[in-house]
Amino acid sequence: MYRHVISWYLQRITGALLVILLAAHFWVEHFMSAELRRGDLTYEAILGRIANPVWQTIDIAFLLVALYHGLNGLRNIVLDYSRIGPRAAQAITVLIVSAGAVWAWWGIEAFRNL
Repeated sequence: MYRHVISWYLQRITGALLVILLAAHFWVEHFMSAELRRGDLTYEAILGRIANPVWQTIDIAFLLVALYHGLNGLRNIVLDYSRIGPRAAQAITVLIVSAGAVWAWWGIEAFRNL
């Protein structure tokens, strides 16, 4: 029971964080760039910005928060609107957590390989 309450709160907290991180991401990527305002945005300029550890941290946090929020929401929808037993619910949870872990690893590796 307590675990469900934590999941419910984390869904709301990550939703609020997504709004903040999306606004930060959108501002940095689309408005804060002098190259973009001049019209000469290049791959090298983007690569230089992404190489900054602060923006990497923000983008990785955005990825992890979005993954948790989305996959937890998917899990809640599947479990709320289906008639499955506890073993199937556990299998679905393990599948979604595994997919999320692989997706998170893949996203973080993309930043490490820049």
